[in-house]
Amino acid sequence: HASGSTPRLDRFAAESVLFERAYSQYPLTLPSHASLFTGLLPPEHGVRDNRGFRLAEERLTLADRLREAGYATLGAVSSMVLRRETGIAQGFDHYDDRMGPPRSAGHRFAERRGGDTLEAIVSRLDDLSPDRPFFVMLHLFDPHAPYEAPEPFAGRQVDPYDAEVAYSDDVLGRFLDELRRRGLYDRSLIVVLSDHGEGLGDHVEVEHGLLLYREALQVPLMIKTPGGRRAGERVAEPVALIDVAPTILEVLGLSVEDLPGRALLDAGGAPAGRAIYAETFFTRYQYGWSELRSVIRNDDHYIRAPRPELYDLALDPAEQRDLHALRVVPPSLLDALD
Repeated sequence: HASGSTPRLDRFAAESVLFERAYSQYPLTLPSHASLFTGLLPPEHGVRDNRGFRLAEERLTLADRLREAGYATLGAVSSMVLRRETGIAQGFDHYDDRMGPPRSAGHRFAERRGGDTLEAIVSRLDDLSPDRPFFVMLHLFDPHAPYEAPEPFAGRQVDPYDAEVAYSDDVLGRFLDELRRRGLYDRSLIVVLSDHGEGLGDHVEVEHGLLLYREALQVPLMIKTPGGRRAGERVAEPVALIDVAPTILEVLGLSVEDLPGRALLDAGGAPAGRAIYAETFFTRYQYGWSELRSVIRNDDHYIRAPRPELYDLALDPAEQRDLHALRVVPPSLLDALD
C-alpha cells in the first residue's frame, strides 16, 4: 500500500503466491463467506443477504470436509454477521463468536476488535494435539464503517479507513508471529484474503453491498504453501473466491471433484478466459430495487442491471466509461449469467 499501512501483508505476499485479480462472488460478508467455505456460487448455496438467510446443513463446508479428514477445526469471528446461527459455523469443533454490544451508535452490528478475536484463537492453540493436523479460521472485521481504529494506528494514518487496515495488518502479523513461535509457520498452508471490497465513493457508494463495480469485488488473495514453494510468484489471470476451497483441498490431497471452482496451485492453475460470476440481492431484500448480476471474463466486466453496463478493465480499471452502447456484449458473458 502506498501509505505504508500494510508492512506485514507486504512481507507475507513476498512469501506467498499472490493472485493479482481475485474476485468475490458477493459484496457482503455472510453470502461471500458461504461461497468461500462451500466453494459454491450464491445461487447454489442460497445465502443472499446478511440478514434472513441460513446456510443449509446439506451444503458441505471446508470445515466439514477437513474435520471428516481428521483435522481439528477452530474458528473465531469478529462480527455477529457470522454468528453460529447463520450456519457458517458448520464443521467447526470450536467456534468463538462471543462479542459485546455495538461499540457505538454508528455500528450496525455487534463486533469485536481483531486483537480480541486473535486472543480467542491463540488461547485454543494450546489445546490442539501435536499429532493431529488442524484448520484455523481467523476473521477480522475492523475495516468496516464506522472507521474507528485504536491508537496508535488512528494517529499514524490520515485516512481512517487506512488506519483500520493498518490495525488489521498488525493483528495478522501478530498471528503469523505466533505461528512462527510455535514452529508451525513454515510447514503450514496459510491463505490470506478479503471477502469483499469497499466502495469508498468511487461510484457514489461509500460502503458495500449495493453495487458490483471492481472496488467492491476485487479482493486480496495470497497463499503461502508448506515450505514456501512458489514464494513471490504472481498470477495475473482472474480467479474467484470459490477457488479457495478446492485449492486448499487439492494441496492437502483431498477430493475436489464435486466443486465448481478451480484448484489454483495444481498443474492447470487459473485458466485463461474463464467467466467469473458475482451478484447482489441486497438491493432487492433491503430496498425493493432490482438485484444485480455481473460476470468478468478476461478484461470485460458486464453488469446486468436495469440499465446494463460494460467495462474494459484493462483500459479503464476505475470503470468510468460504460461501453454498453458502443460494443456488442460478447455472448460468453451473457451465457455465464443464464
